[in-house]
Amino acid sequence: MLELYVKYGLIALGCLILFVKLVDIPAVISNLFLGRNKKPTVNKAEGFLEIVGLWYKLKNKCDECHLDVASQKLDEVFPLLNGVLDDEKTI
Repeated sequence: MLELYVKYGLIALGCLILFVKLVDIPAVISNLFLGRNKKPTVNKAEGFLEIVGLWYKLKNKCDECHLDVASQKLDEVFPLLNGVLDDEKTI
């Protein structure tokens, strides 16, 4: 009878070790106490301004590398930014 308890105990210990290796315990504990991961709130204006800034960087790099076709395609994709870019050059 004692051998049976030892066998079951060793099997349970092996399963526990396998569970600890396969599951990220700190993530499970934080989900239990803090709830599900909440989506970060992003201000829509900040996201738009970041896209516009990246567009300017890409357009400037295309112009620096003399990639005229790519620069023209960027102008076609974002036609509203063309006027803003021209206004900044005159200031």
